[in-house]
Amino acid sequence: MRLFIHFSLILGLLFTCFNCNKENPTQPQNHSPEILSLDVFPDTIGLSDSVIVICEAIDPDGDTLVYDWITDGRVRIKGHNHSWLYNTSDNTHIFYPTEYVNFPMDTLWIQCFARDGRGKSDNGTVVFIVKQN
Repeated sequence: MRLFIHFSLILGLLFTCFNCNKENPTQPQNHSPEILSLDVFPDTIGLSDSVIVICEAIDPDGDTLVYDWITDGRVRIKGHNHSWLYNTSDNTHIFYPTEYVNFPMDTLWIQCFARDGRGKSDNGTVVFIVKQN
């Protein structure tokens, strides 16, 4: 009988110690940001024109958002010589078509990720048309 009581006490202590290392269950949970709108203006351009893309997003936890911008490679971001841009605080960018557009008309895409810096994100994609001038 004493052995059973000692064994029960040891199991109880071990169980308590294992649970004390776990995260606090009352700690607030991290929620994903939400892209409310992703808009491109205008939605049809010529090869020498540009578009502006605006990503309106919120984070339910109030975290500061960063934005990743990715294009299909036939679109260049103003001020950059490549088709991607990571960890920017800007939710708006200007984009230009490159010389790799197929004519007389082509459809190009731009994708935006809104990230909260704590592992959660949302993303959206917009398309626009490039026509021969």
